[in-house]
Amino acid sequence: MLAWRSVLSRLFLAVIPSLMLGGCGRETGWYPVPAQQSLDLGGDPDGVGPAVKMSDADADDYIVRDIGYSPGTWRWAFRHPELRFRVPRGDGWRLVADIAIPEVTFRVTGAAGISYFVDGRRLGMIRCDHAGQYAIDKPVPNGWLIAGPYIHVSFDADRRWISPDDGAELSFLVSRVGFEP
Repeated sequence: MLAWRSVLSRLFLAVIPSLMLGGCGRETGWYPVPAQQSLDLGGDPDGVGPAVKMSDADADDYIVRDIGYSPGTWRWAFRHPELRFRVPRGDGWRLVADIAIPEVTFRVTGAAGISYFVDGRRLGMIRCDHAGQYAIDKPVPNGWLIAGPYIHVSFDADRRWISPDDGAELSFLVSRVGFEP
């Protein structure tokens, strides 16, 4: 045991001074900070864009309220469905949406009117007089959309199916919503 201590102390005395001397040298000098430049990397790659399909991996980022979070091509819209979007420019857009009224709910509710709004302004209404798929494609008046901030799209169905089990109010199914040029 004593021999190991002797070896370690000699090693310590030989290695530590050489390590300390190795750090000595000339000063590196002074260098000015390089010129700074800004990179225009464009929009946020993970940000909200002008349109979304419910099957998109980031679809939940667009949902504000009352749309089911279960992934899939179609999702349930509940009492007051609302989504948010961003557009790169203000004018020249159409609001598009693919919706559906399932046969199982249509048998109870009958024909339904679904109004759609852009930032609280009523853009139009679609009358769903049979079970099946419907497409909304309506030009948005110039001046309604502003590039940059969130734009909210909401829907209001005049008839909803109300679950007798938990009181959930189902309006319609939605597959795609957003703005197209």
